Amino acid sequence: MVKRAATTLVAVAMGATALATAPAYADDVAPSPSPTPSPTAGDNARKPYTPDPRILSVDVDPDVVVVSRGRSAQVTARVTTKDVQSVDIDLWGPRGRGDHGGDHWFGKRKGGPNDGPKFDRASRSWSFDWSDRAGTYRVHVEAIGLDGKKYTEDRSFTVKRREWHAPRPSGAKATRIAGFDATPNPVRKGRGLTLKGTLQVAQCWGDWYYDDWDNFSGRRGGDRYCHDSRNYWNDWHWLGSQDVKVYFQPSGSGRWQYVDTIETDGDGDFATRVRAWRSGTWAVRFDGNRRLKGSEATEYVRVWRH
Repeated sequence: MVKRAATTLVAVAMGATALATAPAYADDVAPSPSPTPSPTAGDNARKPYTPDPRILSVDVDPDVVVVSRGRSAQVTARVTTKDVQSVDIDLWGPRGRGDHGGDHWFGKRKGGPNDGPKFDRASRSWSFDWSDRAGTYRVHVEAIGLDGKKYTEDRSFTVKRREWHAPRPSGAKATRIAGFDATPNPVRKGRGLTLKGTLQVAQCWGDWYYDDWDNFSGRRGGDRYCHDSRNYWNDWHWLGSQDVKVYFQPSGSGRWQYVDTIETDGDGDFATRVRAWRSGTWAVRFDGNRRLKGSEATEYVRVWRH
């Protein structure tokens, strides 16, 4: 009995030893993935911007400049650039002489190489008048890029003079007899009477009558174009070496009587002396000619007896 129990104990002990030394088996488990390496700062950084210097545009306005006497006109050049440090805008005339001094400095990019393209604009204007030479002018643009290289561009425009050649005279210019006076008035019968006045011709600016000032069109003559209310009115001008006829119409009569012909002096003045026998109207008349319209003036004079 003792031996059998010992055998059992030995068997139990051996079983325990076998359990302790046997490998442990469990359910299959999926392997975990390999860990992802963390990114470095250099992998996410943007690539540096490579400057692309150029002159994008040169616009000249207007491309035809028209100047008139006494007036000026302006032309403007506008320049658009990319990735440049500075721009110089110069003007070259018809004979190649340059007008310098149009430098524009933009400086370098402030933030660094990753800021992207750098756009800038610059402009320069010139004024032209009658003293400037007509012809073709050239706007010369020089730009220094961020790469240190020089870039150029040219644009041309034309300067013209508005030459206004007056048309051949047509029609007749207006005239007037100013300040006509018969003295004394009244006058004693048989006494002398002095008739005097001044013959004048209407004169607008430049001796022309303009019907359209802005378009410089007009014609010499035509009194309807020359009025005091117009801002280009000048004045009346003397008209010398012209014949002025003297007439008299007695009171109660419907007929004019020719009396005399007198000539205006260098200042357009005329004067004559006549005898007064009857009351009536004295008249002086300029008949005019192909270039000048006629005009007249009258004055009534009363003659009294002793």
